[in-house]
Amino acid sequence: MSLDLTVLRLLKTRDKYERLAKSIPPRALDVKTAILLADFGRFFREFPDVQAIEPAAFSVFFASIHNSVSMTDEAHAVYRHIIKDVVEGEVDEALEQGLMARLVAAAAAVETADLIAKYTAGDEVDLAQGLQSIIDNYNTQVDRKVKNPQVLDPIEDLLKEEEDDTGFHWRMGCLNRHIKPIRGGDFIVIAARPDKGKTSLIASEATHWAAQVDGLFPGERRSIMWLNNEGPGKNIVKRCFQAALNATTEKLVEYSKAGTIRQQYAEALGGRGGTLRVFDIHGMNNVEVEDLIRLHKPAIVIFDMIDNVNFLGMTLNNGQRTDQLLEAMYQWARLLGVKYDCGMVATSQISADGDGQQYPTLPMLKDSKTGKQGAADVIITMGTVNDETMADYRYMGCTKNKRGRTGKSNSPLTSVMFDRDRSRFVENE
Repeated sequence: MSLDLTVLRLLKTRDKYERLAKSIPPRALDVKTAILLADFGRFFREFPDVQAIEPAAFSVFFASIHNSVSMTDEAHAVYRHIIKDVVEGEVDEALEQGLMARLVAAAAAVETADLIAKYTAGDEVDLAQGLQSIIDNYNTQVDRKVKNPQVLDPIEDLLKEEEDDTGFHWRMGCLNRHIKPIRGGDFIVIAARPDKGKTSLIASEATHWAAQVDGLFPGERRSIMWLNNEGPGKNIVKRCFQAALNATTEKLVEYSKAGTIRQQYAEALGGRGGTLRVFDIHGMNNVEVEDLIRLHKPAIVIFDMIDNVNFLGMTLNNGQRTDQLLEAMYQWARLLGVKYDCGMVATSQISADGDGQQYPTLPMLKDSKTGKQGAADVIITMGTVNDETMADYRYMGCTKNKRGRTGKSNSPLTSVMFDRDRSRFVENE
């Protein structure tokens, strides 16, 4: 039985049509099937008491829509034969779920053929990006149309996670007291003014998270992915060694000469040196970045800085303002966390309005009105004051905290000392 005939037989009753018609990918069907399905819908709307397509009544209805000017007698004969075949045949109920998967695959096949035809004809087509887009759309459609999207996690398991405080805990005590641990799908933004210690803060926390990976994902060999598109990645690697070993550069040189530095670093990261990986992604677009994430299956992804990723996706209402583009990028990053079951951490700059402020406010994220703020679960700010005598003081706040701890305020509002030589932060008493 052909796929098109199966679709028509399945949707010849009102209840099936109303439930499934909108889920059928149009490109998976031939022209005749698409015409008949559209007319099924018109027939059911015009005759609300009719529960199924009947050959005699529907043939008359069909002929009244497609007169001799728009359709030849030979074409009408073909359609009458199809209608008779549809009405007289039946489809096993068990085929319904498999049918949707076949339709999604058929639509993807048509799109792939079109893309290759354009590429072969010499059109300006990015073949790799186009194919990846088709694959991503196929996976999304299969998840949506075939798999059950209902959340089936038992409440007992969810409460057990809360009881056990499951997730990636923070190294900095004030953050740990006010923010629950990071879990898959959480999206955290860490913001500060330029050159105030964001990289050191991430290095301190990332090396602490790395030591927790194998405990949270036993046997999976996941890692923390640090995606860098600001300065040279080698500077980040050195910061990570400083933070992991709580050591100055001079001390690291001693460890290196003694031949122990790699072993010490691996032990500080929980026994596996490769648990924290730094990737230079300068010039990459979001499709290439997602390819990296898909390949490495991380436990946490750190975007430093997500604002600099070349975004090829769609924006709401075709917006082209900087804040609209950033909103789309941050929403994209958030969805990646859900899609790949990993925590997402993005760094952002605080605008000039927040310069010299201990606790910058929510609207002070650079180049954003509400886009970045809306995408994030938690926004951590690291403020400073313009006073040379307090150059090493940092002020930790949260302008948004959907992962707050019960009985605690959403924001720590705590001062810490920045030990820049060791990439560590020490809470003030």
